[in-house]
Amino acid sequence: MRVLITGIDGFVGSHAAELILRSGAEVHGTIIKGSDARNLAHVRTRLTLHEVEISDTHQVQALISQVAPERILHIAGQAFVPNSLQNPMETFQTNVMGGLNILEAARQLQASSGQKRSVLVVSSSEVYGRSAAGQAAITEATSISPSNPYAASKASIDLIAQQYAQSFEVDVIVVRPFNHIGSRQNPIFVVSNFAKQFAEIASGKREPVIYTGNTSVKRDFTNVRDVVRAYWMLFDRNSTEVVFNVASGVPIAISDILQQLQAISETNVRVESDPERVRDYDVPVVVGSHDRLSQATGWTPQVPLHETLREVYSYWVHQMSDARVATSAP
Repeated sequence: MRVLITGIDGFVGSHAAELILRSGAEVHGTIIKGSDARNLAHVRTRLTLHEVEISDTHQVQALISQVAPERILHIAGQAFVPNSLQNPMETFQTNVMGGLNILEAARQLQASSGQKRSVLVVSSSEVYGRSAAGQAAITEATSISPSNPYAASKASIDLIAQQYAQSFEVDVIVVRPFNHIGSRQNPIFVVSNFAKQFAEIASGKREPVIYTGNTSVKRDFTNVRDVVRAYWMLFDRNSTEVVFNVASGVPIAISDILQQLQAISETNVRVESDPERVRDYDVPVVVGSHDRLSQATGWTPQVPLHETLREVYSYWVHQMSDARVATSAP
């Protein structure tokens, strides 16, 4: 089986590559020009990488025609809400046009080859926006109400993908993942950021102060390895549904994450609020239901939160250790 993963060198894409390689598939992936693909160093020789700008229609069509994948995991995109507020045009170009290019190229490949193609499009739980307020657990039936440009871009490609499933009979899966965490995640995201700060404090690289946003909010966290396992299992789902939440179903306060990371790092810190990290509006509790996903695939989250937090903290400790070795090398 031939599989294409867009954004394969990113946080989620690299974990997806590891999982799918274990299945014995031939794995291709897109990277942006100039990427060092460091997240793939341990599996680089087993992959075929392609430098492609996913918002470029011709590049995407040429790639998918050449590779002719049976399955596509479209993971590439701009994923940080503040960036979408600073540069909405780039966010829409990448997330909407990039996704549309993938879907259309897959449709054309299916039409020309006569063979069914499957495309998994990564949307986001952000599409629910303020509809999440007051809900015990968000289901796929919860109305879409994006509250920022990133969420709007994901809602757009979410609906476009559903239309491709309906109008063109392409096998499309739309996933709406809630917060997912693990090694290799960019420290612009909350858990990775906290873990990095604790690792820096433990190594004496920074003062024992952790800077945070609103720590009273509760969010739904899933290990990235569980998330990509859900993505892969959905290709063999026992369901005609198109849209699936990927969530743990458990709300965790950000303050609890802080306390667990402090215990893991064995540090004594002072917590200070940073106004730049506080959103103008935060839904107090956001938690998703994975019932539809579980019924369609048998998936349940397997990695406990404390184990995931240890992974993230250890990742940053090793990153700093590697940096020290590189700095001290002759």
